[in-house]
Amino acid sequence: MDRRHRDRVEALLGDAAAEHATLRSRLTPELQASLPVDAQGVTRAIDYLAIAAGMTANDRRDLVRPHAVNPAVLHARVFGRVPLTRETVIGSFVEGARVRADALTGLADVVGGESLGGQVRALLMDHPPPVSAEDAEVEPALRATYAAQERAAVVIAERLDATASER
Repeated sequence: MDRRHRDRVEALLGDAAAEHATLRSRLTPELQASLPVDAQGVTRAIDYLAIAAGMTANDRRDLVRPHAVNPAVLHARVFGRVPLTRETVIGSFVEGARVRADALTGLADVVGGESLGGQVRALLMDHPPPVSAEDAEVEPALRATYAAQERAAVVIAERLDATASER
């Protein structure tokens, strides 16, 4: 089996995790707490997989367009540089996770049809984004959601590899 796409996605995820760890190590504990998770790896993987699946630039933009209305972006548009509350920050992470879940399921449908789409949906439904930013367990739930999204990206990459091997 060809592993080209899986290896590339795993590298994107690993690089982003290392970048996040480096960034957090340079921040004060208060700022570290405001960055409990990082979506750069999944976001990069989604774009890479969309390109590999043959999606157009417009299709790829449509996958991530909902990011433009997350709570942090809207807060900045309304209040400028006024500091964000914890709930707004967590809400942004939660909303970003929802956007990426939609992008991953849509991408899975494109790559592998109903079969892969169902597999990715089931994987993501096992660890959905938290409902409330005020929940005491919001950060562990977010980490589980983000980890499930990383696994979903790898599953999609594996399908692309399997499809390439069949040709």
